[in-house]
Amino acid sequence: MAFNFLDLPPEVRLQIYPYLFNPSKYSSSYRRITRLTEQAEEEAKSHCEDDTQRRSIPDVSLPRIYLDRSTPPILLVNRKITSEALPVLYGTTLTVSSTPTTYLAMWQMDLAEFISETLLQRMRSVVLKLASPEKYFVFELLEIWGVRNELQRLVLLVPVDRPYYDITKGQWDLVERRLRTFAENNGFVFEMQFEQSKR
Repeated sequence: MAFNFLDLPPEVRLQIYPYLFNPSKYSSSYRRITRLTEQAEEEAKSHCEDDTQRRSIPDVSLPRIYLDRSTPPILLVNRKITSEALPVLYGTTLTVSSTPTTYLAMWQMDLAEFISETLLQRMRSVVLKLASPEKYFVFELLEIWGVRNELQRLVLLVPVDRPYYDITKGQWDLVERRLRTFAENNGFVFEMQFEQSKR
């Protein structure tokens, strides 16, 4: 006899949903991108006759890497479960970190290649974890959120030992200012926190 999830009381179902969601799981694809990029570069270099040719392989000649995004299976069961579970998903905290580049001379991949814009726009709590002041990545996020956002809290998590007296100081300041202004204009909480380095 098959178990019917909807036979459970709604309160119990609502306690189960958080265990079925990990919106930050998308970042596990970053390692795959890095591995596939390295493999493509090695494959291209293996066909070169000397070091000069190996160094001159144009990045644009290497294959573009694409990802398949997936929907959590529980959201595909039926409309009732989806309508119950989506608010739980949107209420979990999403950790966003900058995307990898595919090849040395190419731009970072768009965050929307990993996670849908709709999900980004509906999340209420986001932690933006940056190792460096990647302003174009931040501007991409602000562009997505500028169309629509339901943010209640945004945390900018930066390394405690970030360089502060060189050219990046101005970039860190710009990123923080843009995020703080965006939060003030849209009525949600913005915090900047420092992450201890792992040694």
